Amino acid sequence: MREAALVATHGRIVDAAAELFATEGYRSTTLAAIAARAGVSVPRVNLSGSKPALLVEAYQRRAGTMTEGPVSGSTELQELMALPPAEALPAYAAWLSGVHEQSVGLWFSLREAAATDPEAATAFEAVERSNDEACAAAVAWADSQGLLTGDASAEERAATWSHLAGAEPYRHLVVERGWSADRYQQWVRRAIERLVFDPA
Repeated sequence: MREAALVATHGRIVDAAAELFATEGYRSTTLAAIAARAGVSVPRVNLSGSKPALLVEAYQRRAGTMTEGPVSGSTELQELMALPPAEALPAYAAWLSGVHEQSVGLWFSLREAAATDPEAATAFEAVERSNDEACAAAVAWADSQGLLTGDASAEERAATWSHLAGAEPYRHLVVERGWSADRYQQWVRRAIERLVFDPA
């Protein structure tokens, strides 16, 4: 019973941290603010983890990824790549939109924290590496399906895909310019088709 209560309290703390990091940024979010949002004491927040540790866990939960280990989102991406090509890219764009909707603010907080905190820097580097690996795997899949034309290298295509799928375009188009999820997904699909599949 006590263990279940501790798990529930930790979950509230991480959720509170996620909300604050996503909206206020890393530097502006304090442990006291997290405690107030979660309805617990600051010492209780400290027991749940350091500020960067809470940020990393919050990002992992919201993005549905791990910052260490296999390719980010590997299970989801493997399922997408098992779809017929005509269905795979729209499904990928919808999945990507959902990931960003949940985690874009936390990604920017993690990048901010990485500039000054070694723990956050390690996590951010792992996230970026995992995302690059996922895009390289996606390019290899597209090649196996005969979707690639032109003479661009696999490395160039993967780097382009990584940029298009990143948090910055999503924030610019959806958060700042107010695009709908459908419009963003259509843009992702067209951009990948034109700049990754056929960059001539």
